[in-house]
Amino acid sequence: MQMDADINLIERYLTGDEAALDEILIKYQKQIYALIYRMTKDIEDAKDLTQKTFIKALKGIKGFKKKSSFKTWLYQIAINTSINHLRQNKHKITELEESLAEDNKGALTTIIEDEKRGLIKKAMDKLPERQRLAIVLRVYEELSCSETAKAMGCSEGAVKAHYHNAVKKLREILKGEGL
Repeated sequence: MQMDADINLIERYLTGDEAALDEILIKYQKQIYALIYRMTKDIEDAKDLTQKTFIKALKGIKGFKKKSSFKTWLYQIAINTSINHLRQNKHKITELEESLAEDNKGALTTIIEDEKRGLIKKAMDKLPERQRLAIVLRVYEELSCSETAKAMGCSEGAVKAHYHNAVKKLREILKGEGL
């Protein structure tokens, strides 16, 4: 089980095994970077905040209570670090990318999809922070409702409400845009 493997790595690190730290970093660095990039939409900020997330996690690792998975705990640190950064820099949490597979589509299809993607990005910008975050974690990061609740620091019911309201608002916004 992943949780057991992570706890084993943490315990190894706490007993002085530096190789365990490398394994943790390798295991989660790309996921944390991707999450932060989706929130900040800035490559350099995402790099810096990923590093800050791991520094904060290492400083607080003795306080990890193992009530949730290490991944969820790390996501929560990344989310809080990103939100604090965005607020300090007076940025809004910006749009989310909608990733569409680019296979052998015709030019017209690509143009139409790019236009739809742009409309979805604008619609996502109109969502409140918590609703946008619920969408990011559930859809893009593929976290379970329980993991999302722990990462957001709220109940599963609150996550479901944020997600439901976000989807409802997105439908209304996109319907007004003709999608």
